[in-house]
Amino acid sequence: MLFVSYASQDRAAINHLLTTLRHARHQVWLDDELAGGEAWWRTILERIRGSAVFIIALSNNSLASKPCKAELRYAEALRRPILPVQIGPVDSVRVTPLAATQIFDYRAPTRQANAKLLAVVQKRQAEFAPLPSPLPAEPPVPFAYLMRLASTLARPELNGQQQAELVWELKTRLDEDRNDPNACEDITRLLRRLQERPDVTWRIRTEIDGVLASLDANLPVLGSGAVGPLFSGPLPVVRPSAFSGPQPVVTLSAHDVPPAEKPGTGRTRRPRKKWIIAGSAGLAAAVAIVLAVVLTGPKLDPLDSILLKDSEVNAIMGTSEMKTVETGKEAVKQSSLVRVSQPDCMGALYPGLDRTYQGSGVKQLSWKVLEKPGGLQRAGDRNDHFVDQDVAAFAPGSEQAVTFVQSSAKQWQGCAGQTVTVTYPDQRKYTWNFGGLTGEAPTISQRYTQIDNHGFACQRVLSAVSTFVIDVKACGNHITDEASRIAGQIAANATEPFSK
Repeated sequence: MLFVSYASQDRAAINHLLTTLRHARHQVWLDDELAGGEAWWRTILERIRGSAVFIIALSNNSLASKPCKAELRYAEALRRPILPVQIGPVDSVRVTPLAATQIFDYRAPTRQANAKLLAVVQKRQAEFAPLPSPLPAEPPVPFAYLMRLASTLARPELNGQQQAELVWELKTRLDEDRNDPNACEDITRLLRRLQERPDVTWRIRTEIDGVLASLDANLPVLGSGAVGPLFSGPLPVVRPSAFSGPQPVVTLSAHDVPPAEKPGTGRTRRPRKKWIIAGSAGLAAAVAIVLAVVLTGPKLDPLDSILLKDSEVNAIMGTSEMKTVETGKEAVKQSSLVRVSQPDCMGALYPGLDRTYQGSGVKQLSWKVLEKPGGLQRAGDRNDHFVDQDVAAFAPGSEQAVTFVQSSAKQWQGCAGQTVTVTYPDQRKYTWNFGGLTGEAPTISQRYTQIDNHGFACQRVLSAVSTFVIDVKACGNHITDEASRIAGQIAANATEPFSK
């Protein structure tokens, strides 16, 4: 039996392939009528085990498909003969698991191509071997989160925090699986189900309105920058990555969110700032950190001009792909929940948190986050570069900036040698090992490395210059002093005291 793995978008494109194989009296199996879920996945795995040749209908769609990738990995683990048959465009095979496998080009299914295809299939059948013993572990069900989230949505009651966690994960999944139309359809259905609940809060309903509007307009749900006009309320949907690394994220209570302004009133929102609340609820080794990130208003030119341009950051990081994806001039930032095993290390992990700056006398904060655009990216989730550069302004003539660095040095020193784990609502965990503290006020730095990620690390720098505190995080493979260099260039721009 020949197993054909394909992306749902390519169903019409594989018709010639199926016809040719069946006319040659090959028994062909593909998941043409199965509806998804655990039973669907178990059937697919059983068919892969029983196949003589595993054929993957190769295209950009199948290379991006979670089920296709899982099926391919399982077939390889079972030592099934693999035959990639290209039926659509492929940007680059060299960076895929099929780079070392000969690919049969079947984009032009002529008689000659049909004959060659059947010859290659026969050759692969001759490579058939018994299944290994013991069998490899079965891959998990793709999109299993859909069943879990649907089960959560079936509960009779959901409080505001549970709703916020649900909508954040649905938006995250929508961005991650945007290339799979079936997954997007299911996620959209769950968003509508949440929106229609009688206990849904005004904030969540407004946020879902914005997500659905962005889908109708074919805009990225968690893309770079604010989505703006699609949102009637103060909750533009932006990617939850302002806090570099395993992102701490935010929930807002009802009194924190003002009602949406009516169109055309000309009223502007009041400036806001970042803040964080920490607490624990029955966790033995972890504390639930609830962050609310509220960004400053548009009148931040003095601070904004201090931060580096994209080209300057790229030059330091040794890349050309990073762009500003979020800034401190937007409205309310996206929210969610994260658990951190060592809450006292939050300031060392993330720049610009109000939990860190509380009581310091800070007047305003401006920041930029830079990364390679596209998709949800947390520092450490992929090995892309990540920079979060912040500048905090204190009262002119005061010693508050250097005092803040002195206080932070004590906290950072307590993290030296510690291993800190951050857990997200989707149960993804990121574990970091902290190095020692370097320097003393007015400038300190610290480096931490992600466990089991082959050299991916971040450098944190905190520096008092005049009445400013420069708060920087730079992440990437084999990071050394990049954050220090970014902070140094920012310091050169911070020549005037803040007098706003």
